[in-house]
Amino acid sequence: REANTLCSKASDIEISRTGLELKTVIDQLREQVQNIE
Repeated sequence: REANTLCSKASDIEISRTGLELKTVIDQLREQVQNIE
């Protein structure tokens, strides 16, 4: 959720890009956790 907030409030393109990368990593972690369960 915080990654989404970061992206929506970011005025700098680098911050937006970093936020998108962060969201991707979070999604990958969630997928791995689901695979463990």
